[in-house]
Amino acid sequence: MKHYLAMTGLMASSLAGIQAFGVEREGAAKDAWIDGKLEAVYALNRHLSAFAIDTEVDKGIVHLTGKVEADIDRDLAGEIAKNVEGVVEVDNKLAIATDARVTHKEGEDRSFSAWIDDATTTASVKSRLLGNPNTQGMQIDVDTRGDVVTLTGEVTTAEEKALAEEIARSTGDVKNVRNQMIVRKAL
Repeated sequence: MKHYLAMTGLMASSLAGIQAFGVEREGAAKDAWIDGKLEAVYALNRHLSAFAIDTEVDKGIVHLTGKVEADIDRDLAGEIAKNVEGVVEVDNKLAIATDARVTHKEGEDRSFSAWIDDATTTASVKSRLLGNPNTQGMQIDVDTRGDVVTLTGEVTTAEEKALAEEIARSTGDVKNVRNQMIVRKAL
């Protein structure tokens, strides 16, 4: 319970920082902010399974797919999405399936709390990359497994690659960074 409360506080503080960040962004960056906020809110909601709900945001329109256990869960997910700042419309295509409650992704050996830790670190790194004017955060994919962050995607200079790695390394509890980004010169 103590771990859960600590994680809830950490996620709440991350969401507050993400909210301040999201107000200033437009276009794809704002869509990414909305998507991240939705995933975090669904992960913290005890009635919904964040693993069973897929979110995609395009120009402020949220597309919900996946499966939930009942009509009330589908409606709850839609209402939550509608109340996120910046959302202009919700396309709720969640299907009803009695086996929709997923405790973790198939093939993964992480506990729920480890998944939350990793998702929090990923969101923090991604927010910092998006907020830095010297990195193209939308071009950098971030994945976290047990305090190890993996960066993939394409950047235009070796300096940007090194900066992205340093930003990730100096975020929260990150212990190691696997920088697998590719440097491709802009045309």
